[in-house]
Amino acid sequence: MMVPTGGARSPAKRPRDSDDSGSDGDSDSDCDGGLVSDLREIVCLLRLIKGGANRDGQKMCQQIISSVAADIQTMLEETQLKFEKERENLLKVLSNTSKEQCENSLNEEYSKFQETYDMFCREKDAHMQTFRDLFSEVEIEKKKLLEQYKHHKKTETTMLSALDKTLSEKMTYAEQSVRRMKKVHLAHIR
Repeated sequence: MMVPTGGARSPAKRPRDSDDSGSDGDSDSDCDGGLVSDLREIVCLLRLIKGGANRDGQKMCQQIISSVAADIQTMLEETQLKFEKERENLLKVLSNTSKEQCENSLNEEYSKFQETYDMFCREKDAHMQTFRDLFSEVEIEKKKLLEQYKHHKKTETTMLSALDKTLSEKMTYAEQSVRRMKKVHLAHIR
């Protein structure tokens, strides 16, 4: 397996140019994303190198890893310089912008924000009132259902009580009838 050493780069990897974004270019997050991507590639390469190493090639692997570590250090320094340069450019642009222009933009945005916020408050109040009305209706319906349930339960209890009484009376009547029939039957046998 051929591994890049020193300052050489893998052919599949895109070349890095510290000035490729220019002074008008990418945001810090774009640079950070590129840096993270590069670091991931390097970590993968290091793992491959470390995984493929055997006893005989240990020293060579250590040299390769040291070389890659130096590349990483260089990349980090280049990235830091790039960030600093972009920040300086941003400060220049900001300092060239007039105070009046900034205040006008801020006032416009604040007006838009205030208008949106007021509309939100009005709509929120309307929604809250709707929710309160709904909850009131639910409470009323809940009370009605509870009353109906209690009434139904009371009716069931009354019906069960009456049924129990009727069954007891029928059982008593049946027992008395059976006793009478036995007496009559015994009287006929004698």
